[in-house]
Amino acid sequence: MLQYPMPLFIKSLFTGFLLVLLINAQSIAQELYTARGFWQETKKETYRKIADRKLKGDSLTVAEAAYLEDYEKYLTAYYERLPEEEKRKYQQQKAQWDLEQHTPAQQTYTPDFELRTRDRLINGVYGAYYGISIVAGTEATGPAAAGIIPITAGLWQLGPVINKKKYEGINASTIRAGNSGRFLGLFNGAFLGIAIAGDNDAAGNTALIFSSAGSIALGEIAFQTQKRRNFSEGHIEIMRHYGFLGPFVSGMVLASGETSDNHAIGAGLLAGGIGGLVIGHNVAQKYDYTQGDVDVISTLSLISAGLGFAVAAEGIDGDGGPGLFLLPAVTAISGTLLGQKSVKGIHITKSQGNIISFAAGGAALVGIGLMVVAEAESGLLVIGVPSLFALAAHRAMFSSYKKQNLAEIKLGQSASKRVRFSMQVAPENYFTNKRAGEKIVQTGHLSNPIVKLRLKF
Repeated sequence: MLQYPMPLFIKSLFTGFLLVLLINAQSIAQELYTARGFWQETKKETYRKIADRKLKGDSLTVAEAAYLEDYEKYLTAYYERLPEEEKRKYQQQKAQWDLEQHTPAQQTYTPDFELRTRDRLINGVYGAYYGISIVAGTEATGPAAAGIIPITAGLWQLGPVINKKKYEGINASTIRAGNSGRFLGLFNGAFLGIAIAGDNDAAGNTALIFSSAGSIALGEIAFQTQKRRNFSEGHIEIMRHYGFLGPFVSGMVLASGETSDNHAIGAGLLAGGIGGLVIGHNVAQKYDYTQGDVDVISTLSLISAGLGFAVAAEGIDGDGGPGLFLLPAVTAISGTLLGQKSVKGIHITKSQGNIISFAAGGAALVGIGLMVVAEAESGLLVIGVPSLFALAAHRAMFSSYKKQNLAEIKLGQSASKRVRFSMQVAPENYFTNKRAGEKIVQTGHLSNPIVKLRLKF
């Protein structure tokens, strides 16, 4: 029996969902007009067909002529809205994108991909967790309960044997997507269980069972989607990042409101989890992030959240209100947006991203150690100093790699600009050469070339 009115539950559900959808509103708006997007608009099939017919001199119907005029106005307006950086990018990349469009796509999947030892182990671990949740959720006892855990662990480890077709044509990114889906599904399933059970005595058991159900469902969805569409590693990682950021922000919002209704808490966290995945997918479609880029973004977001917690802890010690919990949410969002903006055009590699994360983590540990030695008691110092150390190391390593990568990109662009090819056609020289025929016969060369080719380095 519900102890709180249903309208509060519905209100919390929609409030949490809307809050998470607003997390990246500014970023999405800024990234709406991109060079790649403009190029794609110029390649729309209907527009190209009509434009090519006009170019060939074919007559157009009134409707086709009106469509062509309207669409070209749209393209002009789109280009004018592009930031200057995107305009330069379009001019630089247009030829390469045109070439890629006419190049047959290569086979991306590795048909004979071999599951690694860690992949099989992870399958077994998830299977064991599902068994534990079933035993705990149903409160089963006796030998049957003890046997469920190794049975489910074994079944999940035998997955590639039981369902061979599922694992055909996969690669490492497919496994990564599936594991990310399973991990995020654990939490989102538990949130759904809490939202349904509320304050019932069996709320914990319900959350456990739904946790396993959510993990299985979301893991399978992610696995099959990645197998079919083959998103980049950066796409997977940015969705994973927002999959954690969404519930975190929702949790801080709920904490600031001192919400005690379990229905509202579960619904708000679930809305944050789902909204985060939706936003992450949209963000990844606007820019092709690398896995290293996302490492930079996630680490900076975590550091920013730490700075927010440091200020909030100091405020709470000073009898500040629960509204201070909004501060870590704001700083985490700010860190994400700043990270997204800073990595654009840098193309941080996976190795570089790992080193940046390791440097930030190591610096944070040094800060923690110093605070222990100093016997600091202030929340501002205990959390703030390690966060500042991590931020300094993060920015130092990122700046170093940024200079390195930009220098390499500039070098490549300079090399391409140094080689220039030009062709000049002069058909009138044919008649000039004809009049000088005797000279041509004697020398074997045209006195005035009809076609002049020039290759400049």
